[in-house]
Amino acid sequence: MAVSERLDTTEPTQPNNPRSPATLTPPSFLHLLIERNVDVQFSKLGSDVNRHLSEGEASLYETTFFMGLRNERRNRQRTPDERLQNLTTANTSLLDESVKNNELGIRNKLPSGAEVSLSYKAVGKANNLIPQTSPPYDTEYNSSLNLLLKQPLLRNAGRSTTETDRRIAELEYQVSLQQLAQQTSKTSMDGLTLYWQLFRAQETRQLRTQALAHTQDLLKDTQARVNAGKLASTAVLELQGTLLSRKAELSRSQQAYYEAHSKVLSTLNFASDNSATIALKVPLSEPGALRLPASPPSEAALQLWAPYQIAQLKQQQAQTRFNFAQNQTKPMVDLILGYSSTGYSNLPQDARSYAAHGSYPDWYMGINFEIPLGGNQKAKNQMLAQRTRLQQAELEIEAIRIAFTNDLLVRKTDLQNALHITDLSLKEIDLRKTLVDNEQRRIDLGTGSLGTLTQKRADLVEAQQRLIENRVRYEIALAAWQYAQGTLLSDHGIVVTRDAASPT
Repeated sequence: MAVSERLDTTEPTQPNNPRSPATLTPPSFLHLLIERNVDVQFSKLGSDVNRHLSEGEASLYETTFFMGLRNERRNRQRTPDERLQNLTTANTSLLDESVKNNELGIRNKLPSGAEVSLSYKAVGKANNLIPQTSPPYDTEYNSSLNLLLKQPLLRNAGRSTTETDRRIAELEYQVSLQQLAQQTSKTSMDGLTLYWQLFRAQETRQLRTQALAHTQDLLKDTQARVNAGKLASTAVLELQGTLLSRKAELSRSQQAYYEAHSKVLSTLNFASDNSATIALKVPLSEPGALRLPASPPSEAALQLWAPYQIAQLKQQQAQTRFNFAQNQTKPMVDLILGYSSTGYSNLPQDARSYAAHGSYPDWYMGINFEIPLGGNQKAKNQMLAQRTRLQQAELEIEAIRIAFTNDLLVRKTDLQNALHITDLSLKEIDLRKTLVDNEQRRIDLGTGSLGTLTQKRADLVEAQQRLIENRVRYEIALAAWQYAQGTLLSDHGIVVTRDAASPT
């Protein structure tokens, strides 16, 4: 299952107007749930946060433009040493000077960890001393074109070290996508549980309504038989007691339905009022119609399990951090290269021309070396801490693998048992219906017992109730099986993709 920060569904949802009745199947219910559920929306926003942070770290090699403008003005006394340095200006005791110092350039970082900058610097100076030494000009200009490269050789050297933060942010974004898939699957699982609970309450209410109607019809028929002298009057009293029991059962089922309906509305983020109604229609299957779905190999299912994928991504993060911490234990050794082309003149255009043509080059090369005298204990202990975190991540992966394998076996066994019990319930109902029909025919022939018919109808109702319970158990076990395999969303036509904006 591909994952991203957005959700796409391949089946149209039902109208989501909370003031209009809607008949929802499990797939359409899940589409509506994912579209409106607050937890899923919150998880989507969380993945958006990490996406923006990852995109921010991806601008690691973005070129930086810098510029500095500085104007200086001074009027001061000259020292005796300054006056003796140039006898031409020795009689001038005051310095009246203005200086413009301007620089602009670009700076960038390279995958190797180096920092490179290219800049142009111009210094313009005017004072009362220049006309005495450089007539007829009263200005002088210094221009330089500078190229500087600083390349780490040990610590902070290499692409993997340079892009540590970028890689961590990318992995964190992938973790958030897997968390989105996990949250969506969990919400879907919880939502399906509420869906089938509502189905159980809905079918139970309908079953109790039908049982009450049957009892009322039987009471009318019995009253007619009593009036005709075919039955004793005590038969009416017995059925009236049964009728009261049926009404109490219907009241309890009504309350259970209202509670289940309210929970479904809440998980769909709909306001619960009299006009917001959701109806479910799922036909009960015939014996043998429900099947055990095929299961992929456990290793393939493990690769679809979001917590396992999250653990793997966190292990990659721990490995990246460990590699960086290990690099920080190395000495700081930097290669420094600098090249400048300078130009000097009393005219700014001449100074720029000299600098641009490289007429007067100036370069240097050097090595900077730095190492803590105490053995760099901070970096070493940080490396040990990251190594421990890496061991924790590897331990978590193994624990998830074992727990997943065990849980998958339990989910499969539970589904098999639920399927078997549901088939038995379907067969039991067929037998109970046959018994009720036979007893009804005996009563019509005058050889049957009204008490026996009432009991057999009650047994049929209870068998139908057990079928509803077993069918709900089967559906919840099936959803848990799909959830454990990581196919719950795809089996209902839902795909978590990167490009789709919302359920369609």
